[in-house]
Amino acid sequence: MSLTDIERGDESCKMTFSDGAEYHVEYLDLRLDCPCANCKPRRENKQRMIEFQEELSRLRIEKPSIEIVGHYGLKFIWPSGCSSGIYSFDILREIAETEPHSRWQQS
Repeated sequence: MSLTDIERGDESCKMTFSDGAEYHVEYLDLRLDCPCANCKPRRENKQRMIEFQEELSRLRIEKPSIEIVGHYGLKFIWPSGCSSGIYSFDILREIAETEPHSRWQQS
């Protein structure tokens, strides 16, 4: 599965995949799921996830710059500082198919 198009808006983007599926994804959801070595450990347990979500919700999530990484992913350069995570097309599809913020709701 590959990403064939991405249209960037101010608060979200529309992703189109090679099977024709289209998804609108908020930048906050992408930022919360950053796969970099600094962000990923912050989702290891519920308390750390809550702290990470609270920290990001205080920030203004701005439209990131995007770089293509090979033939398999994208790198988002977030104005809030993080820019080392590589989002494979499979990860992007998983994020897109998940209900917005559902992984981050407090029980």
